[in-house]
Amino acid sequence: MALYVVERDLSQVAPEQVRFDQRDVASACIHLKAQGKRIRYMSSAVVPADARALDLFGADSVDVVREAHASAGVSYARIVEILDLTPSFLSGAMSRSRRGIAANVRSAAEPRGKRTAEAMTEHVSPELVRWLADGQRLFAACLESLEALERTQARTTTLEAENEMLREEVARLRHRADILQAERAEMVATFNELAGHVTQVVDHILQKTEDGGEQQDAG
Repeated sequence: MALYVVERDLSQVAPEQVRFDQRDVASACIHLKAQGKRIRYMSSAVVPADARALDLFGADSVDVVREAHASAGVSYARIVEILDLTPSFLSGAMSRSRRGIAANVRSAAEPRGKRTAEAMTEHVSPELVRWLADGQRLFAACLESLEALERTQARTTTLEAENEMLREEVARLRHRADILQAERAEMVATFNELAGHVTQVVDHILQKTEDGGEQQDAG
């Protein structure tokens, strides 16, 4: 998948709405994945001094990223494709790999609030600092819930498919039982017909035998 950065203007967006937008976009990505489209909401960053957000996505095309934001009803300034040029010789302590969404957020949620506060310039209000830390923790919890829901939906789909296969097998066995029952009824009818014919032949032979004995007695 290619990497895309979505740039959003937060100058007119309330802090609470930013969290809601992140949740809606993550939910839209899950729905698109369920439709067979490859997209992954990887991480988010905020530039407080510029009131801008930068969201990182992995997707098959920019159209899928646009569709996710359109489905979530979240506006953006632009979407640009980027290249991951992280040197392979960097250790894990120096470079953060592209892990799962929840793993990224869980590992960064607590300390990032402190790092963000340290990096804040003096003109940024403490309320925004608190919002960033709280928003990251809430975002992590939301993503965990969404991933749990996705696993549950996948399991439900699997069970429904298995249930459908069992229903088809039951229908096939019932059809086979109906065929066997019809064949049995046909065999019983044939046997009864044959038994009746044999009975008629035996009766005819006995009748001839009795008639022949009477003629000999009369002679």
